[in-house]
Amino acid sequence: MPLIFIYLVIEILISYEAIEILGIFGFIIEVAVTAFIGFFIILNFRSFFLEALVKLRDRQITQEAFISSNIFRILGAMLLILPGAFTDLLGAFMQFGALGFFIVKPFINTTKSKESEVIDVEVIEKKDSYER
Repeated sequence: MPLIFIYLVIEILISYEAIEILGIFGFIIEVAVTAFIGFFIILNFRSFFLEALVKLRDRQITQEAFISSNIFRILGAMLLILPGAFTDLLGAFMQFGALGFFIVKPFINTTKSKESEVIDVEVIEKKDSYER
C-alpha cells in the first residue's frame, strides 16, 4: 500500500509541473501522443524482437542486453499508454534499455559454463615395435 501512495504522490507532483510548463491542452496532447507511441511499439514488437534475436544469434549483443531490451521495451510501452507525466518518463527511459539493463542485471546468471572452454591437444602416435 505505501508504494502505491508514493507512486500517486510522485505522479501528481510531476503531472502538476508538466501542466504548469505545457498548459492543460499541451498536457492532454502529450498524454495522447505518448499513448499512441506506446500502442505503436506494442504493435511492432515482433519486428523489434526478431531484430534483437538476429543480433543475439550473430553475437552482436549479450544475453543480458537481449533480455533487458525486450522486457523493458514492452513494459515501457505499457507505461507510455498509461496517462500521466511520471509514467511517460519511466516508459521513455525504458525504451532505451540502459535503465532496464541495470534493473535486470542482478537477476541474470552470467557465469560461463565449463563446456565452452576449448582445450588444444596435440596427439603423437607411438610406433609399435612390431611395425617396420
